[in-house]
Amino acid sequence: MKKTIMLITFFLFLSFVFSRDLFLQWKKVDRSNYIEKNNDVFLNISYLENIDYSIMGTSENMFIIKFDDTWSAVVFPKAKVAIVNSSESLSLNSEDFIYKDKKYFVKLDILAKLSNLEYFQNSKGYYLNYKLAKLKSIDGFLMQDKLRVIMEFSMKPEKYEVYSLTSVPGYLIKVYGAEIPEVSFSKDFNNKFLSRIKAMQHSKKEIWVTIILSGESKRYSKFIENGRIILDIEMAEEFSKPVVVLDPGHGDFDPGALGYLGTKEKDVALKVALKTKEILKSKNINVYLTRDTDKFVELYDRAKISNDLHADLFISIHLNSYLENRSVRGSEVYYFSFSDNKYARKIASKENLDMNDNKDIIKSRVIEKKNSITESKKVASILEEHIKANRIPFRSVKAAEFAVLAYTKCPAILFELEFLSNPTVEINFMSGKYVDVFAKIIADSIMEYFEIK
Repeated sequence: MKKTIMLITFFLFLSFVFSRDLFLQWKKVDRSNYIEKNNDVFLNISYLENIDYSIMGTSENMFIIKFDDTWSAVVFPKAKVAIVNSSESLSLNSEDFIYKDKKYFVKLDILAKLSNLEYFQNSKGYYLNYKLAKLKSIDGFLMQDKLRVIMEFSMKPEKYEVYSLTSVPGYLIKVYGAEIPEVSFSKDFNNKFLSRIKAMQHSKKEIWVTIILSGESKRYSKFIENGRIILDIEMAEEFSKPVVVLDPGHGDFDPGALGYLGTKEKDVALKVALKTKEILKSKNINVYLTRDTDKFVELYDRAKISNDLHADLFISIHLNSYLENRSVRGSEVYYFSFSDNKYARKIASKENLDMNDNKDIIKSRVIEKKNSITESKKVASILEEHIKANRIPFRSVKAAEFAVLAYTKCPAILFELEFLSNPTVEINFMSGKYVDVFAKIIADSIMEYFEIK
């Protein structure tokens, strides 16, 4: 008898120690409000009122679960059926319910379907939460003729609405079915058109995003793409001149490729960059060089110059070499290839960021880079047309992981002008002929990209 009592006590102890808690919207539910039976957990439906649900018409034959105007489920336990949002029929089992003391207790996975909640369990407990899109990042970009704001969520939100602000220039975006993992979000931009973006949790299932502009806007267009809400804003004031950064490769102790007659890649690249800038000086474009003398600049610093200038376009100028066959020649254009995870690690490593603690910053940079790739391809395509128009042999446009392209935030390409190892090519550069030709190719491509006559 004593042994039996000890065994019962032991199993009761195990049951107490290893029993898991139930959480509703991350808050622990009192055990009096749920029943554990045959490894299943049943929650008293009335407890949903703690997260603003309405429970109506409760009887042994029927009850109604309602949330605002967005969700309703009329449940007939004995008939083993539920009608969701007046249209969808859901088949049920009698084992899904327990009717006790004139209260209905419903099995958690079934209750999640009936109330449009997210259900999961782990070693610590059972969880019922709102199905909310989590805000992952917000950023703003100055594009050719507009300001683009991108909000990235973990999934597509229920809906969103855009309103003009009345006290200051800008917009308020109300996003429904969404939450901010932190209490609030704020980012300052302080450029000519965008001042600040901030977001706050307005209610349990709604966030408000405020975009404060530095100038008046004329109109906006909006669209949603997977989990991203994108707002394109046309400003009343014309955008400032496009900013272009030309990056002559190598420099100083790093000569780059060498021609048979001793021509150095670093010198040719600089001459072409300087000539391009000279051609564009009378155009409505601001042109900067990462170096304008024979000096060495680290790859990351070249990109940083571009980022600090908020450049609209970055072009790195290089020359190829193939000593095994000096007859090889032709132009090649590269844009950055992309892998989210690989790029995130690259950014984290270079900028001394922690992949966990700084995940929002890293994700923002990944989105920023991802958005520039399409424009980079467009620049490469325009450049290809002008290379061919000037009767320069053209080899290819390719994706590659050049570091100088990886770290730039704006559209960026690397242009291998020609093969300096080819004697004809070297002589044409030495005479200045190809300096003028390639400077014109780059300048014409830039003007076409920015639609400048």
